Amino acid sequence: MHILLINGYTPHPDAGGKLTQTLVAISREKLTQHHQVKYTAVTDYQASEEAEKFRWADLILLYFPLYWYAVPWGLKRYLDDVFALHVFYDADENAQPVPLMTGKHFGYVTTLAAVPETYAPDNPLTEGLTVADLLKPLNVTFRYVGIEPAAQFHNCIFYDVYNPAVIEPIKASLLTELSKLDGE
Repeated sequence: MHILLINGYTPHPDAGGKLTQTLVAISREKLTQHHQVKYTAVTDYQASEEAEKFRWADLILLYFPLYWYAVPWGLKRYLDDVFALHVFYDADENAQPVPLMTGKHFGYVTTLAAVPETYAPDNPLTEGLTVADLLKPLNVTFRYVGIEPAAQFHNCIFYDVYNPAVIEPIKASLLTELSKLDGE
């Protein structure tokens, strides 16, 4: 399988990006054993080259911290720059979208400083919204261009990442999820 890993970390005063980089590195090492892998970072890319990577890829995996209940601005900018008209999508005579990246799948690995209870149904702050709810625009963006959620990869949401006790279990959980791709 051809897999594109996208490091969506964007510099932030409260986050240095080390965990995201570590998770990408773990994934790269694991996946290159059985798959062809390409990599990009949203802090350094050429849009035309990224389009070629997407055409090449069967599976796109995004890695990013969640900032203020959304993807980092750099990842959003990357998608705005790369998902170009006539390359990723077109429009029909009724101005309806025509996806041009069909047959591809995506998943994500996201990290949060928040604890899981932040997203409990009774939390007045989030009013029952889950991380998956917050990331629905990301799903819609990818479906707009024809890239569907991956059935073979369950999105990874890792909480409380400033707690050193969770780092090793996060790494182990990611490796377990990535192992599911080896049968492809």
